[in-house]
Amino acid sequence: MKNRLQHMLDTDLSAHSRMALRIKQSLTALLLFPSMLMAQHSFKVEGKVDALKNGDKIFLVYHLEDQQITDSVVVQEGRFIFKGKLEYPVYSSLFLNRNPYVNKLPKGETMDFFRFYLEPAAFSMMAPDSLKHLEIKGSVTNSLNKEVLALLKPNEDKFDALYKEYNALPEEQKKDAKVNEGFDAREKLLITESNQLRLDFAKKHLDTYFSLICLQQATAEATLNSEIEAAYNRLSPTLKKAPLAKDILVRLAAVKSTQIGKTAPDFQQTTPDGKQVKLSDFRSQYVLLDFWASWCGPCREENPNVVAAYKQFKEKGFTVLGVSLDGPSQREAWLKAIEKDQLNWTQVSDLKGWSNEAAKIYNIRAIPANFLLDPNGNIIARDLRGKALTDKLAEIFKSTTAGGE
Repeated sequence: MKNRLQHMLDTDLSAHSRMALRIKQSLTALLLFPSMLMAQHSFKVEGKVDALKNGDKIFLVYHLEDQQITDSVVVQEGRFIFKGKLEYPVYSSLFLNRNPYVNKLPKGETMDFFRFYLEPAAFSMMAPDSLKHLEIKGSVTNSLNKEVLALLKPNEDKFDALYKEYNALPEEQKKDAKVNEGFDAREKLLITESNQLRLDFAKKHLDTYFSLICLQQATAEATLNSEIEAAYNRLSPTLKKAPLAKDILVRLAAVKSTQIGKTAPDFQQTTPDGKQVKLSDFRSQYVLLDFWASWCGPCREENPNVVAAYKQFKEKGFTVLGVSLDGPSQREAWLKAIEKDQLNWTQVSDLKGWSNEAAKIYNIRAIPANFLLDPNGNIIARDLRGKALTDKLAEIFKSTTAGGE
């Protein structure tokens, strides 16, 4: 169960536990990929927080393409205004007196922040005491987002109860494979239900940009692909021109091309010493294609299991290709993690974070994630963790040994 706690794109900056973070990420954190700047429309955001002081500084942070955009204003009489140009809504953050992407938050400290959709329109937000309590008025996208979060809330509560139940187990039970399988199945069911809710909500609002947001999130559920495709086909020509709409098509295609039984799509990336490596270079071996990152706690927890499997089966024709989703400034952290976790197999990355090209090809929405390939490069299993990985490999090599006798 704990190895299924996956780091997703959006990270809460308050001092939540990892369990709480996983719940938030599974159900309420909205995973947006950057919108491209095309024809421009104006936005104007007027904010008022009674408790703010003159001289306080508000930072607005969002992404366009692969670029982080930052603006800031000084508060006067509790008020702040941001103006600019956008073509489509983009998930954004407001921070009080600190841009955490520039000045990292000291361990244990919290900060006042608020997340919302910045859209090409004029709207307002108000709160009596802090940014985190801001209420938005006049924004179609944020109103729809509020509705879908309310629909997801019951499942969020079920997630919370599920994790509390798991955390209350004795440590020995947490190590039991059958116990973990049971919790994993219950978690998977909740995730599927949540993605179905997003899809159903999108179907009711196909005339809005927010439908694209919900459809994109639902692509994480491969079983919903045909429904998502049908909903996509009903979108207006204007919405289909949006970069997010095109991203949905890419993701639908990626899901189809990475199903069990398909030949794993090839790609090429760079090792720490600068060597170019292709996935197809590993043909003739069983390969675990492992997506991870140095900053991903659940990935680091899973690494000892992968190390154990590698040591046990490497002489029998098994290897691992690690693909790191570390970013441009995280090369050293990546190298240190490889050394510390003793990942003695081929490691590659393009150091583009969540924009990693291989991750896009494989529709990676959360890590850790992995695909097991046979010697012909066909996908035979995915997301094998802990004992499930060693059991699968034992089954494979038992049958291959028997077949060779």
